[in-house]
Order: sequence, then structure tokens, then C-alpha cells
Amino acid sequence: MEQNSEISKSRFAYLDNLRSFVIILVIVMHSSVTYSGIGGWYYKEGMQENLNTIEFVIFGVLQSFTQAWFMGVLFFISAFLAARSIRKRGPAIFVRERLFRLGLPLLFYMLLIAPFIYFVLLKEEPSFSWPYLLDNYKSYISSFTWLGSTGPLWFAEALLFFCVTYALIRKIFIREPLKTSGFSEAPIKQNRGKEIITVKNILLIVLLTAVVAFLIRLIFPIGSSFYNLQFSFFSSYMVLFILGIIVGEREMFNAVSDEKNIKWFNAALIIGLPMWLLIMLFGGALRGETFFYGGLYWQSFFYALWESFFAVAFSIGVIPFFKKFVNINNKITRLTAENSFGVYIFHAPFLIAVSLLLKGWSVMPLIKFIPAAFITFCICLGFSVTVRKIKPIKILLK
Repeated sequence: MEQNSEISKSRFAYLDNLRSFVIILVIVMHSSVTYSGIGGWYYKEGMQENLNTIEFVIFGVLQSFTQAWFMGVLFFISAFLAARSIRKRGPAIFVRERLFRLGLPLLFYMLLIAPFIYFVLLKEEPSFSWPYLLDNYKSYISSFTWLGSTGPLWFAEALLFFCVTYALIRKIFIREPLKTSGFSEAPIKQNRGKEIITVKNILLIVLLTAVVAFLIRLIFPIGSSFYNLQFSFFSSYMVLFILGIIVGEREMFNAVSDEKNIKWFNAALIIGLPMWLLIMLFGGALRGETFFYGGLYWQSFFYALWESFFAVAFSIGVIPFFKKFVNINNKITRLTAENSFGVYIFHAPFLIAVSLLLKGWSVMPLIKFIPAAFITFCICLGFSVTVRKIKPIKILLK
């Protein structure tokens, strides 16, 4: 039993490594926002209008390309694992487990971490005082401000909603005996996977995702949010979650992770970069125009099309890429994977604290944001390792 468990962990090590990489990118992304001023974050030291053209392009490429795929692939992997879990445990146990694994960290962030950021790290008073903290916290709770203070844990909120919806649909429409055996990537299932990973199917998925994104952005343009949920990006999240469910339900993950699908990784980069540059160049981004944020503009549709293509193609391609090149299972990768959720939960206050400490360091934003992200990751990793020694917290941050 122990040996089979180790084989299973080794087989899917690349998925753990991919998730760890995405968590690192989350920190890099928020550090980039901090020093570029592009996007939304608790603390911003830089201003977009102060960036020169080179800085704007580099930060723009980094944030646009990262935003396009990194959370979507997490929804895809989470959906695939959800399909495994629900077939083994059943809808009721699955929902209960997700409420614990996602709901409790979400509440912990909204009720403790977020107010700590607002009233301690970013306090308006020059010095700390308990009356100031208590008065503001009471107002924070009574005004229900905490409902929209999910911070990075918006992902847990959205994933919890997707998972509960999936469980309800499966409970009502699909009835089958629970599976007691573990999941397998057996080659015998390969033919079933070929039905979905085709050029025609992927392009249809891309077009559907783009149209939905374009329509959503007529109401919720890029930059807007509803209780910290940025619906402008939810098209790819929903499509990739559904795609992950289909892959998990039909047991065809082996087809997705097939080495031949690295071509989608290459296509996303080869086609995606010039496509993005053309949209930015001719769409008016360098002149400060934001028609691609949303509305009945050609810039909005083509940006949604680019974003959808990159999100789907890169997400499909990065999985076999990691399987081939980053399927590493050692002490360092296991340590990072085990603490990736803890790093994700705690990175916001630590990044803000690091940014405030580095405020007096006068260098270019392009030079500053990488060290800030690296220091934050190291601190978060050490903090997560430490607090996970407390058994209840270890269970919560599993």
C-alpha cells in the first residue's frame, strides 16, 4: 500500500509542481502590480503613467500572459481532481470535504488576514493603538465589508461554488456506484481521450470562451469587480473547469498529458505573443486607450479572442510540458507542493510588508519587483512550514 502510494505521488508529481509554479507566479504577479501600478492590489508603489514604453510593454506582457492562463489551469486541475474525488467519495462527502478545505481558509482570510492588512499593515494612524484596531474591526464586521474582502482567496470562493454546483448536478442527473479503486492513467483509456483533444475541438472551445468573455465584459469590463470577483476573467475559468470535469469523468487525463500536446504550448507562445503585440499596437494601448477592457469595440473582441486562445492552448500544452520536463519528485518539490496552499493564503500580508520595508530602495520597478517576490516566497514558505507543525493548521492547509 505504501509503495503504491509513492508510485501515485511520483506519477502526478508534475501536477504538484505545476500548481507550485502557479502559486509562485501569483506572488510575481502581485509584486508586478505593486511596482508597475497596472492592475489592482492592496498596496501600489508604482504608477502606470510613470512607466516608460519598455517598462509598460514588459509589465504588460508579463501580466497579460500570466493572467490569461495561470488561474485557469488551476481550475482545470482542480476540476479533474474533483471528478476523481466525487466518484470515490460521493457528492455529500465531497461537498463536506470541500467546505472544510476551501470554506474555512476563506473565512480565516476574510475575518483575520484581510483586517490585519487593512488596519495594521496599511493603517491610517501613524502609530498602532488597540482602540483604533477594535473600532475599525467592529465596523468591518457590522458593515459586512468582510464579504468582499476575499483577497487572493477569491479563487477558493469561486472553486467552492463550482464544486458545489458540480456535485448538485451530478447528484441529480448521474447515479452510479462509487469507485473504490484509485485513478489510473492506463493506456487502455487513450482512445476515449482522442475525442476532445483535436484542433477542431480546441478551436471551438477557444471561440466559445472568447464570445462568452466578450459578452460578460459588456457588463463587467476588465478592472471591475463584484465583491472582489472579477467576472471579466471568468469565461476561461468556467470553460476550463468544465473541461477538467469532462476529462476526469471520462478518465482521459492521459490523453491531455500526452507529449504530443506540447504543440499547444508552442502554439500559444508562437502565435500568442505577436497577436498580443498587434492588438496593443493597433488597439491604442500605447496611447492609453482601454477599448480592449470591454464594450462594443473590435479591440474588446480580439483581446478576448487572444486571451481565450492563450488560456486554453497554454493550459492544455503546459501539462504535458511539465510531465515531460518537470516530473520531479524530491524533497524540495514535495516541500514546496505541501506548502503551496499555505504560501498562497499568506502571501498577501507578507508581500505588502516586504514592499513597505523596501520602500526606501530607489531602483527601477523592473529591478525591484523580482527581489520583492523572491523574498516574499521564501518568507511564506518558511512560515507555512512552521505553522503546519500545528496539527489543526496542517489539516487545514493540506
